[in-house]
Amino acid sequence: MSANQAKISASLLSADFGYLADSIKSAEQAGVDEFHFDVMDGHFVPNLTFGPPILEAVSRHATKPIDVHVMERSPEQLIPVYVSAGGDIITIHIEGVADVDETIDVILEAGAQPAVAIRPRTPVPALRTIADRVRRVLVMTVEPGFGGQEFLPDTLPKINEALSMMQDAHLDNVFEIAVDGGIKSETIGPTLDAGATTFISGSGIFSHPNGIDAGVRVLRDRLNTALS
Repeated sequence: MSANQAKISASLLSADFGYLADSIKSAEQAGVDEFHFDVMDGHFVPNLTFGPPILEAVSRHATKPIDVHVMERSPEQLIPVYVSAGGDIITIHIEGVADVDETIDVILEAGAQPAVAIRPRTPVPALRTIADRVRRVLVMTVEPGFGGQEFLPDTLPKINEALSMMQDAHLDNVFEIAVDGGIKSETIGPTLDAGATTFISGSGIFSHPNGIDAGVRVLRDRLNTALS
């Protein structure tokens, strides 16, 4: 993988909600590749976050792709709404849907790119039957539900396992291994070494003590150094 193929995704869960448009603009100017939009229902995870109206507002200001991370039980009916509101990628949890193949079909029919996520305790082989149907797998590196958590080192082998699985499923080698949770300057290198290609960072960007631009620059510098 080259430095140009590594993606930095800014997780809006850690943005200043009172100045969301400004945060989006600053993140784009700093060079992020996409935005990560966490939807939590208070059931699949013990927290509530955004809905379609906020996603619509984000899509009016963002020029980069928006990855909608759906942390809900049975989200099938709302998926077309998320796509209409601006979602380019819809990431579902294999643990949160009754039929993952049918849910992938719903995403494709709505016109978005499907991706599938697993929680830290879910084994990677749970994704094997649908690995050839998606081009992105998200390995959660914290337990989903809250931003600002500490990275779980035990997830590193799972990233490598997901990489091997996707290599077997996609002989053209066109796929992404995303990581989400505690991705900062000190953890982005180890996840890259394990096989990650897309790095979702919230507090590492929006809560950086020197500002958003510095947060993105530090992450990009770490990636460039590791890939050089």
